[in-house]
Amino acid sequence: MQETIREGDGVFIYMDEKRKFLIKVQKGRILGTDKGYILHDQLIGQPYGSSITTSSGHRALVFKPIRPDYTASIRRVTQIIYPKDAAFMIYLSGIGPGSKVGEAGVGTGALTVAIASIIGDEGKLYGFDVSRKAIECALGNLEKAGLLHRVILREQDVKSELNVEPLDSFFLDIPDPWNALSSISRVLKPSATLLIYVPTINQAEKTVLALRNSGLFADIHTYELLLREYQVEQGAVRPLSRMIGHTGYIVFARRLSQMPPFNV
Repeated sequence: MQETIREGDGVFIYMDEKRKFLIKVQKGRILGTDKGYILHDQLIGQPYGSSITTSSGHRALVFKPIRPDYTASIRRVTQIIYPKDAAFMIYLSGIGPGSKVGEAGVGTGALTVAIASIIGDEGKLYGFDVSRKAIECALGNLEKAGLLHRVILREQDVKSELNVEPLDSFFLDIPDPWNALSSISRVLKPSATLLIYVPTINQAEKTVLALRNSGLFADIHTYELLLREYQVEQGAVRPLSRMIGHTGYIVFARRLSQMPPFNV
C-alpha cells in the first residue's frame, strides 16, 4: 500500500549527490534550488518514492526521510559523532524500545537524535552538556526530527552528581571521561553498558585504565571503525578516492553490581 505525502510530513528530496533537501511540507511554501523551484503544494498527495519536476524541468526524487537524512541536515555548533561510530555504539549498548539512557556531551545532538529514534515513546534519554548554545541547537534538531518528547536535556557538568532514574546505558563524549566515571557509575543499573567516544588514543588509554582501576566495570574493549564506499560502473569497480578513515575511538564497558570505594 502506497503512503502519500500530507501537509506536515517530512520529505527527503534527492536531485543528485550535491543536491539533497530535507523539508517539512507546508502549503504555500517553496523550495528554491539552482535547478529550479519546487512548490510544497505539488508534493501533497504524491506517493513516497515517486519523482517530480522542478520549475526548470529537472527531475527530483521524493523519499520518506530516514535517520541518516536527518543527521546529514542537522544544524551544527560542534563536531558530530559520525554515523558509522554512532550506529556501532548503539548496537553495542543493547538499548531498544523502552530503554532509559544517559548521554553527556550532547553537542549538536546528532547522536541524541540517533539514540532517541531507537528507544521509542516508552523510553527516555537524559542528555547533559555544559554549553547552553549546544543544548539549544540539539533541541532544535530533535524537534525537526520529531523526537523532542523522548528527551530531557540539562545544562550540567556530568562530573557532578546526576539526578536521574537508574539507566540501562550511558553514552559519554567529553574530553576527560575518566573524571566522570564516579558520577555515571552511580546511575547505571548493574550490567548496564557504558559507551565512551574519544578522538585520540592517549584518551582511550587513560579511559581504559581508569575503568579497570575503578573496580566497577568489566568486559572492557576499545574499537576503531573505518568506512569505505565503492564506485560501481560496468567493468570499472573500485573504491572511491575518498573514505571516512579515523574519526575516533569507542570504549565499551559493562557495569558490575558491587559498589567498592571509587579510586582512580
